Amino acid sequence: MSEKIAVISPEGLPQEGVRQISRHLDRLDGITIGEVYNNHFKGELMFRTYRSQFSRKFKNVKVIPFDEFPIVYVGGDPATQKRVAKEVAALAKQRGCQAIITGNGG
Repeated sequence: MSEKIAVISPEGLPQEGVRQISRHLDRLDGITIGEVYNNHFKGELMFRTYRSQFSRKFKNVKVIPFDEFPIVYVGGDPATQKRVAKEVAALAKQRGCQAIITGNGG
């Protein structure tokens, strides 16, 4: 069998050029969370489930749904990834997000 199959690790692609990773939040009460979807693994269901759980467990959590952000596809060229990441960051900041849920098992 000489067929070559490419796979992407569930851990994601290599983090080339990552300069800084945000610290974890101490609490979720009263914050705004943005959802960023990579169009994989039933995100519509998963994000709806996350929203339901957040509203049950935390007071005053506001969620900006994934359909208000660009879809971030796995793969692609680095220039496009960087451009889309900047768009997402600008939209998140504009909408007052203190946290982002990124991807969805893809």
